Amino acid sequence: MRFIYIILLLILTFGCSPNNNTSEFEKVLGKENNETLTLLVNDFENDFLKKQYPNSELNESYKRFLIDYKNGSLENWVPLPKKITERFNSSQLEKEMYYHPDSVWILPNSSFDKVEEDSLIFLEINRPYIKLRKKDLILSNPEKTIYEYERHQYLKIDSLTNKDSLINKFLNIKYTNRFGGKYVIATNYIRKLGGFYEKFSDRKGIISKEQFCELVLTEADLNDELVRKLILLELVL
Repeated sequence: MRFIYIILLLILTFGCSPNNNTSEFEKVLGKENNETLTLLVNDFENDFLKKQYPNSELNESYKRFLIDYKNGSLENWVPLPKKITERFNSSQLEKEMYYHPDSVWILPNSSFDKVEEDSLIFLEINRPYIKLRKKDLILSNPEKTIYEYERHQYLKIDSLTNKDSLINKFLNIKYTNRFGGKYVIATNYIRKLGGFYEKFSDRKGIISKEQFCELVLTEADLNDELVRKLILLELVL
């Protein structure tokens, strides 16, 4: 009889926990990042979903959002509030999810360029173009910093071009941090929860945003707080 009581107590303890999935994800992501994410979800639900789907319950609003996104029906959406993107872009969470070029140059022509350690081959170009540098997140180690380079040659750059604005635009290009960020670690961790989480973790970085929408619609519980957080991070930010 005592054994039965213990089993019942364990069932009640874990069964009454509102969202063990979320708590484990938050633990890996970290307190500061989780606080930012909670604010972002609240902003998204109150300042976007309620305005976009004013006559729908929250769960239904998420469903309609996913269907509209999957079907490409985005032209009639209300603008995403600026405070959402500003909050995210200035946060540590953004740095966990993305990285950016550390240097950007506008070169007059290829005679001002050179091939660095990435040995990127390029044709001779007699017009201005953009060159950028970013740290290699796969090969970097404490002993040595390794860089990758990109050249963007199909831009019209002339005397009318605002070069400072153009450089700033390229400095803000986002590259997904697939190897070292806490978000990636957290999404790898939740794979053990099975079901939607296992499929999402296995296919992350491979499936398109539209396929992610379909996966959520067919496999996930839209009442789940963690599912809603993943929707925001994968589709909105």
